[in-house]
This record gives sequence, structure tokens and C-alpha cells, in this order.
Amino acid sequence: KGITGVDSIFTSRILFVSDRGSQSTRITKELYIMDFDGRNAEPLTNHRGIVISPSISYDGTRVLYSLIEDESRKDQKRNVDLYLLDLRTGKTELLSSRSGINSGAIFMPGDESILLTLSHTGTANIYTMDLNTREITRLTSSHAPDVDPSINRDGSLMSFLSGRSGAAMIYTMDPRSRENNTDNRPRRISFVGTFNATPRFNPDGTEIAFASWMEGRFDIFRINSDGTGLARLTRNFGSNEDPTFSPDGEFLAFSSQRVISREEAEHNIYIMDRDGDIIGRITHNLGNCITPRWSRPPKSQ
Repeated sequence: KGITGVDSIFTSRILFVSDRGSQSTRITKELYIMDFDGRNAEPLTNHRGIVISPSISYDGTRVLYSLIEDESRKDQKRNVDLYLLDLRTGKTELLSSRSGINSGAIFMPGDESILLTLSHTGTANIYTMDLNTREITRLTSSHAPDVDPSINRDGSLMSFLSGRSGAAMIYTMDPRSRENNTDNRPRRISFVGTFNATPRFNPDGTEIAFASWMEGRFDIFRINSDGTGLARLTRNFGSNEDPTFSPDGEFLAFSSQRVISREEAEHNIYIMDRDGDIIGRITHNLGNCITPRWSRPPKSQ
């Protein structure tokens, strides 16, 4: 840090979801956290349901995630509900349980509000929520689903997936445009593959990593936030999804699926550098591991 001015990744941690503990007749997925190299993995939830779409706050103290309740509970309708976990106290709080999807949530810079996907009005669209008042504001309006937002570091540019072109592709817009009375029309920036998934900004907001379905599997790409400079990062390395940049922007963690047999495949978390050179696998004997999310180092370090 003294040389570069950038925090080292060595005290950073990675969130992920694992199906460890599942039974053949009942699949469960819980939230875990581990050191950046895969050591000291520990569970954060025990819902006995399906945890999806984790995200960590900028200060590293709180986690957003969505939960699909245990399917064996026939007394209630299954819903995708949004929760907030305080890592300091271990307390879990229900943030949104509107009918349908309450998912894909991320913290906005400052950690006072979040972006999330809601479908309670019919089609999935992206909203902001003030964490103090719980007031929501709709940002996108489309007849096609708008999901999976990501935000640059000053909150001036949001990326998201939209089906408005006929398949899920990456769009960008200024989420503050309604406040500033400026043009808020989304701009499509990705044109690769059959459809795209999980766009995520790098720490300085200049690049977006994402997965694209092509040639019968997902591969990971990197693109500048203005839509230029497309680069393919994985090829012939299984099916690869859920890229997340390290806090210094020099590495990416991602999930990779390897087919073992016609009946079996396994997911694990890997790390590569920003140019696609694979450094190695970091999850071992933890079940199928997906959706990594890299956190910043603690401020005290």
C-alpha cells in the first residue's frame, strides 16, 4: 500500500454460497465467508432453504442476501425475500418480502441505501431502497425484466441486465437522472453471446466483468464501462460465472463448473488475474460453491 496507495488484498474476504450439508432428497444452500485464499471458511446462515445473490457493504460490516424458504414448508407460499445480516452482531433482519422477487440487492456508495430487483408490480424492475426509512423508488420501467444491478464507486453509473432487446444483455444508466432531471434512457453496451449474466464493476468503476452464454457454456468477459474494449477471459475451462473483482482490481474470483460424469458436476471458486490467467482453485471439500463476492479489507488494517 505504501508504494501503490491501494490496500492489499491479503486481509480481504470472499462471500459465497454452498450446498454443503444438502441431502439427496433436499437441497439447501447457505451463505459462507472465507479468506481470500479459501482458508478459514465459515457458515453465516442456517436457514435450511436456498440462499442466493449475496452482497457486502462498502465498510464490510453488513451483508445482503435473498432467501427462498424451505420447500418442505407447505404452509406458506415460497417467495424470494431479501435479508440484511450484520456481521458484527450476527443479527439477521428481513428487509423486503413483497410478492415475487426481492433479490439482486447491492449497497450504494455510503451504505445508506441499496439497489434491488422487485417484481411485485408484475415485471421485474430495479429500485432503490433507503435503509433508514425503507422507502423505495423505481429506477427502470420496462415490459422486459430488468435485474442484477451493479454500481460504480461514485454512484453515477449503474449497470444491469435487461431483456428489452429480446435476450438478457448489459445496459447502463445514471441512477440519479430522475433527481437531476437528466436523460435516464438505458444504453446497451454488450453484444456478445446468446445472453449475459452477473455484470460487476471493478473498484474504480471503469470496467465491468460479466458472464456470457456461448458455445454451450458460460465464459467470463471484461468490458469498459462505455462499451469499448471487450476482452474474453476464460475459454475451454468449464462453464464459468459470477465474476467479482478483488479490492485492488487486479484479480477476479469466479465460480466454475466441471462435469465429472453424465450424472454429476461440481462447482468451485477459482481466482484469475485481470487478463484471464488462472491462478487456482480456492474452495475444497465445501460442496458446490457459487456466487463469490469479494469484500474490501477492514478499515483498521
